[in-house]
Amino acid sequence: MKRAALLAGLLVVAGCGGTTAEQQATTTARTTGHATTSTAATTTAPPSCPSFSGGTATQRSATKPANTMLLTAVHVDSDTCKDTIIFSFRSAGGAEPGYTVGYRPAEEAQTQDASGKHIAIAGKAFLVIRFEPAATADLTGAKPVFTYTGPSKFAPAGMRFTRELAKTGDFEAVLTWAIGLSEERPFKVTSSGSPAQVTVEVG
Repeated sequence: MKRAALLAGLLVVAGCGGTTAEQQATTTARTTGHATTSTAATTTAPPSCPSFSGGTATQRSATKPANTMLLTAVHVDSDTCKDTIIFSFRSAGGAEPGYTVGYRPAEEAQTQDASGKHIAIAGKAFLVIRFEPAATADLTGAKPVFTYTGPSKFAPAGMRFTRELAKTGDFEAVLTWAIGLSEERPFKVTSSGSPAQVTVEVG
C-alpha cells in the first residue's frame, strides 16, 4: 500500500516538473538574458512611379509654323512607369511643329484621312496626333522627296501601354498618327524647335 502511494507521488511530480524542449529553450533564454527572434519571409515591393503631371484632355500647340514641317523619324521608348513617343522633323529655322493630341473614338481613330479607309490598330483606347502643317515628303521640287521612310504602321515591343502606332493621314499638309493603347492613360506633350520634334509621354 505504501509502495503504491509512493509510485503515484513520483508520477505526479514527474508530470508537474517535466519540461519540453521548447520550454527548456524558453527557460534558457530567460536565464541567460537572450531574446528569441523569428525570421519571416520578406518580399521586395516594385519600385513606385513618380507623380505624372499629364492628363486626358486634348492638348494643342500654342502656334503653328509658317511652313510645312517634314517628318523624318518616329522613335519609341519605355520604362517601368511610362511610354515615350518622339516625332522628329526636319529643322525649319527653329520653328516648332504645330500639333493637336487627344483621345478619339475607336472608329474615328482607325479611319484614314481623305479616303475613309478603315485601318485596324491594336489597342482599347486611341490617342490621335494631328500635325499641321506637316507632311512626310517635300513637294517643293519637280518630284516628291520622302523625308520619312519608316513604317506607316508598327507594334513596338517592350512598351508598357502602347500596343501599335499607325499613320492614318498625310493629306494637304495635315499629318495624322494614331497610337493604340491598352487603356486610356494620362499623357503630356512637349515640343521644341531645335531639334524640331514633338514628344508624347503616356503614363
